[in-house]
Amino acid sequence: MSADVFLGLGCNLGDRMATLGRALDGIAALDATYVLAVANVVESEPWGVTDQPAFANTVARVDTAIPADRLLVALKELEAGLGRTAGVRYGPRVIDIDILLYGDEEWETPALEIPHPRLAERDFAVTPLLEIAPDVRWPDGSAIAREGATEGRVSRVLGPVPGYEDRTPLPARVHAADGGGEDSWEQVASSQFNVAGGLTYATQLRFEASVLEQEGIPIAWDPLPPAEEYNLYLMPRTYKLLVPSRYADRARTLLDEVRSAPVVIDEDDVRGGPDGD
Repeated sequence: MSADVFLGLGCNLGDRMATLGRALDGIAALDATYVLAVANVVESEPWGVTDQPAFANTVARVDTAIPADRLLVALKELEAGLGRTAGVRYGPRVIDIDILLYGDEEWETPALEIPHPRLAERDFAVTPLLEIAPDVRWPDGSAIAREGATEGRVSRVLGPVPGYEDRTPLPARVHAADGGGEDSWEQVASSQFNVAGGLTYATQLRFEASVLEQEGIPIAWDPLPPAEEYNLYLMPRTYKLLVPSRYADRARTLLDEVRSAPVVIDEDDVRGGPDGD
């Protein structure tokens, strides 16, 4: 039995982006653990101890079969392997990895508290969390929102963690890279990937994306669909297909043509969509 887990990662010493990449590599190397999605890295103001460099933070969505208490031990070992040593609370650090949410489980032991007790008040955790999981909820079913997240304000977006671009939402990456903003892209299709018929909807939307790519039209997803089909069962939500505004009319025309014509879809050709072979 695996769990849908959200991990918060942060650091403010050394090459921050490279360190976050090594931390994600270490998480992905854990037994029965898969990194499904990674938020764009945000820079945030230090809080608690303010006289220190700005932090770089992200959140990773992970599928793991490791129980929460054992996962905590593994993450502490990973932190130590990346050079973290004991220091001042809220002070500078090489790496920090926290379990924010572990499915709908709640833990309260001297060593582990889930949900993370300060998640709701931390902008640098809530903002990237909602980027990759806008519908995420607390174990009691209530929505997680940015209201109240006033500590560690996010000051700018740094972009995706190197090596994890394929698991980071693309529109925000474009926004961070060229300042074009989300309004420079337009939604031309969307679909709800869910348990009931989800594979059919996923295949159809990925097929439509492949048609646009074959016509030389750049595409983006919001959010990025999981690469593995079975992971769709963990993420029943709406996925949007976007193109740059200047291609929108042409894209809609092509999609209308595709939908009005009988089409035999070859699963092998479209499996994995933009992330496939």
